[in-house]
Amino acid sequence: MLVMPEPDFENSKRTLSAMDAACIIVGIIIGAGIYRTTPTIAAVTTDAYWLIGVWVLGGCLALMGALCYVELATSIPDVGGEYAYLRRGFNDSTATVYAWIEFWIIRPGSTGPMAILFGEYAHRVLPLAENEMFSGVIYAVLATVAMLAVNLRGLKTGKRTQNVLTGVKVIALLLLIIVSFTAVFLGAEVSASQPVVEEQASQSAGGFLLAMVLVMFTYGGWNDVSFVASEVKEPEKNILRGLLVGIFIVVVIYILINIAMVMTLGQQGLASSKTPATDMLSLTAGEHAEKLMAVLICISALGAVNAMLFTSARIYHALGRQVSAFHWLGQWNHRLHVPARSLLLQTIVILMMVVGFGLQEDGFELLVLFVSPFMWTFLTLVGICVFRARHKGLGDEESYRTPFYPLLPMLFTVSSLFMVYRSLSYLDLQIEEQKLVDNSFFIFLSIFTGLVVVSAAGVAIWSGPHKPNARKPAE
Repeated sequence: MLVMPEPDFENSKRTLSAMDAACIIVGIIIGAGIYRTTPTIAAVTTDAYWLIGVWVLGGCLALMGALCYVELATSIPDVGGEYAYLRRGFNDSTATVYAWIEFWIIRPGSTGPMAILFGEYAHRVLPLAENEMFSGVIYAVLATVAMLAVNLRGLKTGKRTQNVLTGVKVIALLLLIIVSFTAVFLGAEVSASQPVVEEQASQSAGGFLLAMVLVMFTYGGWNDVSFVASEVKEPEKNILRGLLVGIFIVVVIYILINIAMVMTLGQQGLASSKTPATDMLSLTAGEHAEKLMAVLICISALGAVNAMLFTSARIYHALGRQVSAFHWLGQWNHRLHVPARSLLLQTIVILMMVVGFGLQEDGFELLVLFVSPFMWTFLTLVGICVFRARHKGLGDEESYRTPFYPLLPMLFTVSSLFMVYRSLSYLDLQIEEQKLVDNSFFIFLSIFTGLVVVSAAGVAIWSGPHKPNARKPAE
C-alpha cells in the first residue's frame, strides 16, 4: 500500500509556550464536571478529611501520570501524542485501534458532557425554548460550532481564546472561594438550612473507591497536552513546566473549592445538593447570584470544549500523515497552522453525541459511563509504553526521565488498570440501578459501541503499514 508523501508540515515552527500548555491543561480539566461529581463524592465519604483526601490523592495520581507523559513526549517527539506513543511503544495496529476508538468514543464522550453542561446552565441564564432539554441542546450545539469556528481561524486565535477563557474561569473560581471563605469567617450562618442526610459510621472501601473513580474523571484531561507536544517550544523544558504548573493550579483550586463547599454547605448539605456551586453562592452572596454562578459554569464548560477541540484533531492529523488510507485527514493548513479537516470531522461526531445524549434524561452521566472504561484502558497501555520506550532505548540524553523509575510508572500503570476495573464495576452497577437494559437509547448505544470496537480491528488491518516516524522538528 502506498504511503503519502511527507507534508510541508515538518517545516512548521513550534509556537506554544509553557504557559500555553498550562492553560490548555487547566482549561480542559476545570470544565464543569466538579459541580456534578462533588455531591456524590461527599455522599460516599464520611467526613471532610476523607473528602479532601481523595482530591489530594487524585492530584498525586495525575501528577505521576504527567511525569510519565513528559518522558514519553520528549523521548517520542512524534506528532499525535498518545497515538505516537502507542505506535512506537507497541505497534501500528494498536495505535490505529486507539485512534479509531478515540475518534468515535473517547473524544466525543469527553467533549460532549462539557457542551451539554454549557447548554444546561446557559438555559438558566437565557432560555431559548420552554423545553429545558431542547433549549440546552441548542446551546450545546451553538457552543461547539462556535469553538470550531475559533479554532479554524488559526492556532494563534485558538490558543489566545483558550488563555482568556482559562484566565477568566480561574479568577472567577478564586473569587467564589474568597467570597465563601469570607462569609464563613465573618460568622454567617450558611449551612443551617441545608437538608440532612444519613451519616456514615466509618469510611467504606466501596465508597472510597467510587469516590476515586469520580475524582479521576474530574481530573481527566491533563494528558491532552501530549497531543500538542510537537508544537511546544523547547519541549524538554516547557512540556514539564506546562504540566506541573497546570496540574498544580488545578489541584489547589479543586481542594480550595471543596473546602469552601464543605464550610458553606456542610458535608451532609453538600452530599444532598443538586447544584452545590449555586447553593453555595446563594448562601454567601444572595439568591440573585444564581445567574452569576451559571455564567461562571458556562465559561468553565466553554473553555473545556475549546481546549478539547484544540488538542483532539492532532491525533487524526497524525494518523492521516502516517496511514495512506486516512491521508485525507493529514491535511495541515500552513497559513493558520491547524489540521482543518480533522477539526471539522471530529466536530461532526461530537455534535452527534451532543444531540443524542443531550435529549436523554441524565445524558451527562450516560456519557461519563460510556467513555470511562475506554479512556482508562488506553491510559494503562500508555503507562506500559514508558517501560517499553526505556527498553527500546528511545530518546536521547536531553529526554526527560521519570524520577523514581520504575516505581512511579508502575504506580501510574497499576492505578490506571484498577480504574478500568472500577469504571466497569460502576457501569454495571448503574445499569442495574437505573434499569438501563430497558432503555432503548442505551441499547442502541451498546450496539454502536460494539460495532466501533469490532470495526477497530478491521480498520487496523485495512489501513496497512504506517509510515516511518513523522516528527516535527524544533524551531
